[in-house]
Amino acid sequence: PKPGQELTYARYGLWHYVHKSKHKESPYTDLRRAGINLRGLIRTSLFKRFESSVEAFRLSLKRMLRTHEMFLKALTRGFIPAGEDAEALLGRSGQMDEDALLSALELATGQYALVDFDVETLKSHIEADIELFKQMLSIVSPITPQQDAKLQTFLRRLEDHPIGKKNKCLIFTQYADTAQYVFEN
Repeated sequence: PKPGQELTYARYGLWHYVHKSKHKESPYTDLRRAGINLRGLIRTSLFKRFESSVEAFRLSLKRMLRTHEMFLKALTRGFIPAGEDAEALLGRSGQMDEDALLSALELATGQYALVDFDVETLKSHIEADIELFKQMLSIVSPITPQQDAKLQTFLRRLEDHPIGKKNKCLIFTQYADTAQYVFEN
């Protein structure tokens, strides 16, 4: 992303798009609490994933992109995919085909009425975020394991270390995506 460009929907959270007349009504008040920390959570998550490995970062971006795309498609179908059940489904969105996921989301949601949201602004902000995710992915997608300086340094140090040559070595990482990436390379 260009300097000054940041995620819009992710910055505000869903509550920002609720019409003001509904702000103090349940279940919309729950959206406010959830949205307050959303920006920091997403930013921290992406930084930590990037710090772990370029692959963990890349996979996170792909997941976030897919989630945003599914959210946008749900809006287009006429429902707000929000709530605990919807979040759980969106979190597993890579494991389901698109039609099955949208059908499951529609069944799992319903506590939020579409008419209570500024849907056009929400759609435009999600579309802008999708474009930012695509831009970020276009930057990191071409990075191969051979071009990944952090991975290559790690592998070189492991190879040069006496323990790494003859014995098994236990490697700790916070993310399974990073562990898989190191294992594959």
